[in-house]
Amino acid sequence: MLDNEWETLAELLKAPVDPSRRVLAGPVGRLQALHWITRAATSSLDLDEMLSTVTRVLRETMRVDSCGIFLYDESSGTLTLRAVYGIAPDRPGRFTLPLGVGITGQAALTRRLQIAFDAPRHPAYVDYPHVDDRPFASQVSVPLLSRQPGRLLGVLNVLTLEPREFWPEEIDFLETAAGEIAIAIENALLYRETDAELRRRIAQLELLQQLWRAIASTLDLGELLGTIAARALELSGARGVAIYRQSRASGELELLRAAPAEWFAREASELEQPLRSAVHDVLDGGAAVWRDPIGRDFAVYVLPMITGRRAVGALCLLYSAGRPAPEQTGLLHAFTDTAAIAIENAELYEEARRGLARASTLLRELHHRVRNNLQTVAALLSLQARRAGPEARAVLQDAVSRIRSLTVVHDLLSGRELPEVPLVELARIVVTQAVHSLYGDELAVQWSVDGNDVAVSSRQTTVLALLLNEFVTNAVRHGFADRSGGRLSVRVRSEGERAVLEVEDDGRGLPAGFDPLRERGLGLQIARTLAEVDLRGELEIGPAPGGGTLVRVRFVPEARGQMQKGNVS
Repeated sequence: MLDNEWETLAELLKAPVDPSRRVLAGPVGRLQALHWITRAATSSLDLDEMLSTVTRVLRETMRVDSCGIFLYDESSGTLTLRAVYGIAPDRPGRFTLPLGVGITGQAALTRRLQIAFDAPRHPAYVDYPHVDDRPFASQVSVPLLSRQPGRLLGVLNVLTLEPREFWPEEIDFLETAAGEIAIAIENALLYRETDAELRRRIAQLELLQQLWRAIASTLDLGELLGTIAARALELSGARGVAIYRQSRASGELELLRAAPAEWFAREASELEQPLRSAVHDVLDGGAAVWRDPIGRDFAVYVLPMITGRRAVGALCLLYSAGRPAPEQTGLLHAFTDTAAIAIENAELYEEARRGLARASTLLRELHHRVRNNLQTVAALLSLQARRAGPEARAVLQDAVSRIRSLTVVHDLLSGRELPEVPLVELARIVVTQAVHSLYGDELAVQWSVDGNDVAVSSRQTTVLALLLNEFVTNAVRHGFADRSGGRLSVRVRSEGERAVLEVEDDGRGLPAGFDPLRERGLGLQIARTLAEVDLRGELEIGPAPGGGTLVRVRFVPEARGQMQKGNVS
């Protein structure tokens, strides 16, 4: 009620109570009082708040000592004092009456109004708790009935400590008010049920979200099946769970997981065949089935696992008593569909992983065989070089060096799952091999490799190995021709999307008038073709800042990722 309405009621009730005076004299007074009751009954959908307001208004309007409302619990068959205003022997919620006991219980049992001028002499009177050792003298109990015929909601009581006659218009008013209060109680109960149902649905959605997150957290099939089985038991309250999958290869049913494992192992002899029969029915019909009983006093609820619009397996929930509630089955279906998709994803991942392992094994074997063939060719050319003249020997040694640089590539690729190689690692191995081929075990050339680790594809690895071999061979043969040794530096770095490979020596440098575009040497032609055609990059050859020669290649790596690391030397 609004504050000004309470002020109006208070003004009306300031006069002292006269037992001979009709409190609700005249139709206007009764209409005004009923308006207050209606406003109080519709002021809130919160049940306790509404009942508290109504009892206050009724007590002040009727000028009684106490006004209370009992609510009826159908499950226990009892009346519980839910709201009281005025003189009260006990707090709401702590006083209960069985149906039919006392004046209040009699009104509830008969669904009829009970008026007691002398309450202690009423046939249904019970020793109601006293107030200061005084019993209530007069009592009116009005049943609160639902709009559904015969359904009891509770009882409205008004009580006085002194004997009092209630006028007919007062009784009419109480019955009319009781009708409004019953409607308000029913609306509040419906609102509470709707609110509880909404909260339950929200809790279910939150639970589903947690389940989906748990299921999607792994692609390991064994771990995933364990999570699904544990969550299914938790969600359904079942005694056990079994997960069946129809094999794509043979079409036979496979028991993927059963839990608890020890319990299922003990019961398997009796349960397995009925479970498989139920699963076959689910796969044929595409709908859940309930089988009761199977085995020793067990029932099973079998839900289809649907992916790609077809049932590919089933989740079997075993119950020793009862069955899932109707509102729970929707949650179980949503969980089962999610589990089916997760299982299929895990199986596809496992197949892809096995396929990748097979492909990697074949690729490594291929590289190993190519490497052996290249080594055989290099060995034959080396034998031929020993018997050839000086000019032919140099040509054959160059060919052997190039072939051995290719064996380095296949050594690298045959030991990797993915065909991507760090350029720094490739450079270090190629330089080591080239210098060893030219000088043997002598430490005539000091060399270093450093820079950012740029990943390159297997195709680029082959090209770069040949380029590095050409650069190192030229530096040693031409730059250090009149010396016993020298220093060689290889650097790798990134420039935006491009990679830069530099080879610098401190040898005698380029000859006067050297023009890389006009030179017709075989080694230079090979290097230019490899850099500009195969790598689609740029080749630069010029003097080094400190003397000697600097060769630089710029190109775009084909590898997906480029790992930026610290310097390596």
